[in-house]
Amino acid sequence: MPFKEELLQKREEIKALGLNPYPYEFKTSHTLVDLAANKEEWLEKDVRVAGRITALRQQGKKVFFADIEDFDGRVQVYLKQKEVGEEVWPLIKLLDIGDWIGVEGQVFLTRTEELTVLSKKLEILSKAVVRVPISKSKGEESYYQLSDPETLARQRYLQWITDKKSRQIVLKRARIISEIRRFMEDRGFLEVTTPTVEIMYGGASACPFETSIKALSNQKAYLRISPELPLKKFIVGGFPKVYTICQNFRNEGIDRSHNPEFTMMEWYEAFTDYNYQMGQYEELVSTVIEKITGSTKVTYQGEELDFTTPWRRLTMIDALKELGNIDISALSDKEIINKAKEVDVKKTLGESCSRGHAMNFLFEELCEEKLIQPTFILDHPVEISPLTKIHRELPGHVERFEPFVMGMEIGNAYSELTDPVEQYDRLKGQRQYDDQSIKDEGVAHHPLDMDFVNALAMGMPPTGGVGLGVDRLIMLMTDSATIRDVIP
Repeated sequence: MPFKEELLQKREEIKALGLNPYPYEFKTSHTLVDLAANKEEWLEKDVRVAGRITALRQQGKKVFFADIEDFDGRVQVYLKQKEVGEEVWPLIKLLDIGDWIGVEGQVFLTRTEELTVLSKKLEILSKAVVRVPISKSKGEESYYQLSDPETLARQRYLQWITDKKSRQIVLKRARIISEIRRFMEDRGFLEVTTPTVEIMYGGASACPFETSIKALSNQKAYLRISPELPLKKFIVGGFPKVYTICQNFRNEGIDRSHNPEFTMMEWYEAFTDYNYQMGQYEELVSTVIEKITGSTKVTYQGEELDFTTPWRRLTMIDALKELGNIDISALSDKEIINKAKEVDVKKTLGESCSRGHAMNFLFEELCEEKLIQPTFILDHPVEISPLTKIHRELPGHVERFEPFVMGMEIGNAYSELTDPVEQYDRLKGQRQYDDQSIKDEGVAHHPLDMDFVNALAMGMPPTGGVGLGVDRLIMLMTDSATIRDVIP
């Protein structure tokens, strides 16, 4: 058991006093934040407040001072034997840092102007039976602060207890998602849900998590890698503007900007293309950032980022020329593939590598990390974009964009492919590439979703579709170094 014997003993002693160390309720008059914000109003008045003990100091035999915190407020509590009474005084000696208490008393200011509650009544609300590693503070300095990142990531509740900034990230995350919803609803979008467990996964090139459904004779099933195909069925069904904010699951790597479970937003809008959605995407992000921060400029890891619209637009071909010093237009398909294999020091490219896959590999290796300010990368090769319309003016490419900031891709969008015959052929082509890739690299085989093809066959109007990486946007807006910092 993780419990500390000394703290278990104190728990028993509290019970021996006839007190419940885990009572059912405690009615507060307001939060500690409210108390601090309106302290002049409450001076010399009685209040009822509650919080976790973060500091405990004894002065003489009959006086204790305690600091208590709730979500984002702090107040000092003055515990004097004569005020709380002989019956409660033994309880005070059994308190520890980490315990929750409820206090009723009069508000006053100390000689150093510190807001303090002179306790007349005190209740134990929760007795901690493990040591809570709350740091000590003096001015701007903190001491004995828990810093092991793995412990903080695994025990997120412990991070929230000990780090006020981490609590603020969760609060800001909720506000960001709320502002995203407000933007979409103001534009007439309908929020819908899509399956988390699917018989057929699709909508992205990713390795899924596998499970099974007992009620269907243990039929194999998968956790959603993308909501794309179910959302398009809403468009086919007559809903003109739909979006979802959901968890996606990809059984792949973990790094600064990747996590197996992450939050994605996708929307689809009939009668639009990727040009229209580019403007809508940058307006959404810019609006949300301004609503939350008060400006379209934010500082991330020491770099000032300017999200003022319009953002820069750069084709993948031009990005390779400008940032990668490779003029793709001057090379044959074989030369492009050979160039990629020269760069591929880890030997990740298989024999089935196509011109498009090579071109995308070169972009990822040579260009991505140089895209610091918000930039749209446009017009990807057709081989890596099986769900996208062929570009109207650029053979071998599609109408697609990806927004990049600080070397991170924070979205993906298409002029959606709506021709069912072409879609069927493109998905078959992807499977043929997968067949070879399985031999070369052991990658997952992407299923051919015939129900999706059947839906397209019933007629889908011209549609612009967009994905937005919610976690990565929150990283940028909260100056968080890794995606793990913003996933609760």
